[in-house]
Amino acid sequence: LFYTALPQLLSCVIHQNDETAKNVALILTSVLAKYPGQAMWSCGWLRYSKSKEKNEVAEKIFVGAQRILQKQGNDLMRGMLDASKHLFNFLITLARFNAKENHTSVRMKVPIFEPELKNFIPPIQAALSVTPGALSRSSSRDVFPPFVPRMRTFNPELKIMQSKAKPRKLSAFVVPSTVAQRETSLPSNGVPISQDSGEMHFLVKQEAKGDLRKDSRVQDLNNVINRLFVGRKASSGPNNRRQRMRLQLRTFSVVCLTEDCGILEWVPNTESFRSLVGRTYNPQVPSDSIHRRGTRLSNFNDANLRNAFQRCQELFFVKKNLKLAAKKFNECVLQQYLPVMYWWFIQNFSNPHAWFEARTNFTLSAAVWSAVGHVIGLGDRHSENILIDTRSGECVHVDFDCIFDKGLYLPKPEVIPFRLTPNMLDSFGPCGADGLYTGALTESMKTLRKNRDILLSVLEPFLKDPVINFSSSKSQQKSSEDKDIKSAKRSIGIIDGRLKGVYNLRNPNYKKIKREDVEPSEEGDISHITQLSVEGQVQKMIMEATSHENLVQVYVGWMPWI
Repeated sequence: LFYTALPQLLSCVIHQNDETAKNVALILTSVLAKYPGQAMWSCGWLRYSKSKEKNEVAEKIFVGAQRILQKQGNDLMRGMLDASKHLFNFLITLARFNAKENHTSVRMKVPIFEPELKNFIPPIQAALSVTPGALSRSSSRDVFPPFVPRMRTFNPELKIMQSKAKPRKLSAFVVPSTVAQRETSLPSNGVPISQDSGEMHFLVKQEAKGDLRKDSRVQDLNNVINRLFVGRKASSGPNNRRQRMRLQLRTFSVVCLTEDCGILEWVPNTESFRSLVGRTYNPQVPSDSIHRRGTRLSNFNDANLRNAFQRCQELFFVKKNLKLAAKKFNECVLQQYLPVMYWWFIQNFSNPHAWFEARTNFTLSAAVWSAVGHVIGLGDRHSENILIDTRSGECVHVDFDCIFDKGLYLPKPEVIPFRLTPNMLDSFGPCGADGLYTGALTESMKTLRKNRDILLSVLEPFLKDPVINFSSSKSQQKSSEDKDIKSAKRSIGIIDGRLKGVYNLRNPNYKKIKREDVEPSEEGDISHITQLSVEGQVQKMIMEATSHENLVQVYVGWMPWI
């Protein structure tokens, strides 16, 4: 039971009440001793925290767990906890490594671990998640999946990704768990062997400004939501169609190494939404038509496209006429850059059944992410932060630093609840947002609203850990811890409102800019204080997400025409 509450416990290791802090440390020591291979990844970052207090507490927790294991005669796991320092230091060094400009890969020296790397549980979702219904069992072998492959040695070839943060793609040669559990030693020289079953990939990164603990906590929340979706009941009748909807969030492991460094599970077979749009074409228009290829939409270097959009924005930000800005955005951008994503599913899934399944997966997963994203105020949903599984069509969202409506305080506020742009609507088929998407979004919001208390309790660690920055602007980021906690409580209050049916996403532009295209009486909107029904809330969310008046206000790099 306590293993599933590790995020909440870790947020309380430093507590104003000494007795509480002492009890939390004792519980963490017991959990680490009982499940050393799994709990090590959750607790390890405390030893490398910027807080000296947390360093000291973490050292006591690890030493205490090692003593318990030594008394039990479990020298292998005791040695593994001791060697985890070496592993964490190695990964942190990789995360902070500065590669030379234009280098796409480097060759590193493969470290040798004692005990061997095969004894460490890999930091992936499948290995660290508790098997449903297994918490009452006594053995950790029964609690966690036994079939997960084990890392044997790291691949010396370290790939440097070419995004802005330049994260590193780390690979490890893996062997089946049955091979790893044998007493015989395996080579650790970074060379593949015949017993290998393949490779396991990770992304090791350092955040310049963000905090990876946010990503980790959001994944914890998503895992809880997935369990709620599995246990939900139909609205009415045993064969209710919505009960059969495969509602789930595609999650992956995010393990913090320090506050700003982490190792993330690599999500295979995925590409960004923008890149897929750029590769797609519409075969029903002439080959020389400007509307044929998606590259025209995804090319941010197209000055004509950027300038057209920014001219539309000026009609609002300079001339204060939002209605005209939205009208010109539709005429000069949307009608000139037509969506093509409908054809990607046809071109990528030639079998009719596979095509239908992929499009259904995309629609369902997009609806679930829309619901969850709106509730937690997930921003920065540009087309590179939404990935698509090219084998199943499922959506995968990444980068959760911009939560709790932080996107509203960007220089160009992100004033929409979630991404529902023309190419996404095109992907859903002829019905667009009507039909399956609306049904899945409604069912998702029903489930979230029904389990409001559970979701708020999972978000409690955000309140307990003032080191995580909840401030929305640079001036607020310099405020005291008390103000950070107040900001967190205010954000939790906003989430609580959304789980009651209130659409409380307020557009800050309307306070800065006095519109000249409407009378003051026309601007009145009481939806931010009105508790809507689930259906009413869903319609309001979709209306705001697809509103041209909202889309024309976002940052040009968000590319609202895709």
